[in-house]
Amino acid sequence: MNSLINILEKHDKFNQYIKDINKGVNPIMLSGLTDSGKVHLSYATKIYTERPICIVTYNELQARKLIKDLKYYTNDVYYFPKREIVTYDYLAESKDTLNERIECLNNIKTQKAKVIVTTVEACMQKMISKESLYRHVLNLKVGTEYKLDHIKEELINLGYERFDLVEGKGQFSVRGGIVDVAVSDKIRN
Repeated sequence: MNSLINILEKHDKFNQYIKDINKGVNPIMLSGLTDSGKVHLSYATKIYTERPICIVTYNELQARKLIKDLKYYTNDVYYFPKREIVTYDYLAESKDTLNERIECLNNIKTQKAKVIVTTVEACMQKMISKESLYRHVLNLKVGTEYKLDHIKEELINLGYERFDLVEGKGQFSVRGGIVDVAVSDKIRN
């Protein structure tokens, strides 16, 4: 795989492009690339700058295609989707997109995300501030006692909904002194 990337190192224009990125020159416009060329150059940019990169494309279909192609090179690719806006029925809105957005933001915050792909529309939507997003974080440790009312209050502040039975992400239930919480598929330490 690296032989595909090492070829670029021999081209002066690519070396100038990397120098400009490392100097903070912007904007940098590249044009005339094929779809495979875009993916190749994106991955090479990540490798040679050793910095996370964000690719903004014109629609979700193109973003998903780029992600699929980039996964040929690396698994450190994350998608930041646009927020669903369902004006007619709030209850019908899926929490999957919200969870995907938060998961991507968490990966950016922890510097796990090396390549982020998103759309112009997702970039244009208003976002909660970083401070507000991470103000309410609930860290629980084994062996430590917590007040049940405090945990319930914090879960609600975090956007969880209380149900009798947990069936999906973003839900919690309380049965006696037991709290069931549905979190992301990936448990964080």
